[in-house]
Amino acid sequence: MAKRIGILCFSPTNTTRRICGAVALGMGSENPAVLDATSPDTRARVMADSRAALDGIDHLIVGAPVHMGKIPLQAQECLKALRGDGRECTAIVVYGTRDYGAAPHQMMEILSKDGFNVVAAGLFIGQHSYSDLIPAGIGRPDKSDIEKAIGFGARISSAPRHLTAKDVPAHIDLLSRSGVYSVLKPYYDEERCLHCHECAKACPFALISPDTDRYFSEAAERTCIGCMACVRNCKTKARSTKANPIMKLILTMSLKPGSKDRKEPVVVV
Repeated sequence: MAKRIGILCFSPTNTTRRICGAVALGMGSENPAVLDATSPDTRARVMADSRAALDGIDHLIVGAPVHMGKIPLQAQECLKALRGDGRECTAIVVYGTRDYGAAPHQMMEILSKDGFNVVAAGLFIGQHSYSDLIPAGIGRPDKSDIEKAIGFGARISSAPRHLTAKDVPAHIDLLSRSGVYSVLKPYYDEERCLHCHECAKACPFALISPDTDRYFSEAAERTCIGCMACVRNCKTKARSTKANPIMKLILTMSLKPGSKDRKEPVVVV
């Protein structure tokens, strides 16, 4: 009997979800069960009863982006609520050319503690959330990335062993060691806004009011992780990625070196 493939992903700009879908396709599943943990409602449902959410899934593909060398805290919270019960799993992290930091290790450790048997892991490249400022990872994942993700998926069914955190690469730098998630918040220009409310729909944490298209509160603004989902979904550029000269210099120093040479996906099976 063919394994039933599922995807659980946190993917504010749809990059991680595309990679996970390609991996599932390589595993022979054109219509995997998708739990898009980008949605607050889906995260709440999964965290309330993960066994029910994963019922009927034999192999779970778990995907999340890298923020500041780490898995976003909200994604970690959702992953830690999972109950694997010995289920097979593939771990996917997607980073925007700077580096993957400690994220692969974090995900492997969380999934192992959840009771999953992780049989494969992939580190893929996606367009950086701040690419409007610094051209990092533009167009990624591209055709080549998707083809490699499909090829990776085709190898998973014959994976010979279970993996641990020691089996995946890591780059433990100052950012990944730090518990701080310093982010650039999207800029809002009300004069450009058509009040279509697409930004409110796109926000992974429901921080934007669908009535005013502004943050609900100052506390909501502080919660923003700078994923730029609202920016990617704004057709009038009422929401955009902007930075003062000092911040832009810091981002340039951080992101530009990693964008000079094309980085390729790394997979472990």
